[in-house]
Amino acid sequence: MISVRRFLACALATAFVLAGVLGTQTPSAAQGMSADALRVEWEREPIARAGWAVEGYVYNESRYRVGGVRLRAEVLDATGAVVGQGFGWVYGNVPSGGRAYYAVSVPRKGDAYRVTIVSSTPISLDAP
Repeated sequence: MISVRRFLACALATAFVLAGVLGTQTPSAAQGMSADALRVEWEREPIARAGWAVEGYVYNESRYRVGGVRLRAEVLDATGAVVGQGFGWVYGNVPSGGRAYYAVSVPRKGDAYRVTIVSSTPISLDAP
């Protein structure tokens, strides 16, 4: 008969091994979602919204419903140098094959903008 102490030691060792294996994968890689499945479009002109904001849409070209999409909007000068940045979220989920609106506040008006996705989380596999 196996002792409780030996059982707990084996269970703990198994948990550490599984945590190490699962911890090395990103959620999108673990679930088969490619890194380029999300793309961002934005308007060339910012909107005045108690300051300035960059607005646009995030498009989801994957089979997964995606949530927790965090964005970085960089303000660029005429030479293309970054002179400011702001962070924001897409509110709600981006459905598979769909899009979602966003507006990210930026500290100043610039000559151009660059918006990138900082992070996202695949939620569920949507029906085709």
